[in-house]
Amino acid sequence: MSVWNDVLIGIAAVAGSVLFVRYVYMWNIYRRSIQKEIYSNFIEYQLRRRNLTRLSESYYLRSRCGEHRIVYQMAQAKNESIPQAYVIIILTSGLYILAVKNQSGRVIAKRRGDFKQFFMDKNGRKREEKQFLFKNPLDEIRYFEKRLNERFFNKEYPVTDIVVFPDHCEISWDGDEDETISVIKRKQVFGVLKEDFEKHKNTLTEEKVNSIFHALADEAIGLEKGDC
Repeated sequence: MSVWNDVLIGIAAVAGSVLFVRYVYMWNIYRRSIQKEIYSNFIEYQLRRRNLTRLSESYYLRSRCGEHRIVYQMAQAKNESIPQAYVIIILTSGLYILAVKNQSGRVIAKRRGDFKQFFMDKNGRKREEKQFLFKNPLDEIRYFEKRLNERFFNKEYPVTDIVVFPDHCEISWDGDEDETISVIKRKQVFGVLKEDFEKHKNTLTEEKVNSIFHALADEAIGLEKGDC
């Protein structure tokens, strides 16, 4: 009997170790993600993430901004091989499109033309700063908003475009900053949303918030449920 007890204890220990490693791995992904700025904590996000309808709401946003919805979308521009991740947050003050970027190091933004990324690369014993050009996110998010308007809204609702970089990224501008699109770090997301929300909080009704959400998300939710 004691042998079986030892076996069961061993199995439990292995299972516990696997779950712990998985938890740490998931936590490390979460703490570097845009979800950290949207949901109240890691546990809430884990409870919601497997279902699109549950994922579309946040205790954190509800307690501060009331009725809201969250939609996640991937969009691939013409001639681009890698899709761009977008988060659409719908509040009673309007729609907020977040273009989520993952570039690290130094990023030099500009209103026209490619953005520049500078990062340290280890070459043998030396660390060298290298430069990489990437497509202007301002152009990408404008195009994404245009496609949304063409398909769903026909510019019926106020839309705010925001480009979001990681917190450890250093952002500067080559020339004047763009006056229509904010380029910020992840930790600034809620502050930007809240400031605009306080100015325009009665622009949309709660019914309209949910109507916009269903227009954007029902197809994906139907696929998730197997209805399509």
